[in-house]
Amino acid sequence: MRPLRFAAVGIVNTAVDATLFALLTSAALGLAPAAANVASYGSGMLVGFALNRNWTFAAGDGPRAAQFLRYLAVNLSALLLSTLIVAALARGMPPLAAKLASLPATFAWGFLLNRRFVFVPQRP
Repeated sequence: MRPLRFAAVGIVNTAVDATLFALLTSAALGLAPAAANVASYGSGMLVGFALNRNWTFAAGDGPRAAQFLRYLAVNLSALLLSTLIVAALARGMPPLAAKLASLPATFAWGFLLNRRFVFVPQRP
């Protein structure tokens, strides 16, 4: 069940991420793909933290600040992975296609670390 919830949250935060990325890299705004990826990924990350904490992993009773710092560390590592993939692939394909191609790797990385490191059940 948790992987399905994580995937659903991933769809929501990826929609936020991809929509903002497309807007930022559009002809109207023209931001470089790597910079746009940082901004859009950060926005999706905030949405994802709230949804994963309260719904996917039901870890609302844990220490919020500590969870957020661990979540931030995991997502910064996933952002680095995503940005490296996007920057490499955007040389030979449209930026949004490169962004979408990065998703399977960042999904797997994110679920594993969120489950094992960020939203670990609290022991009494």
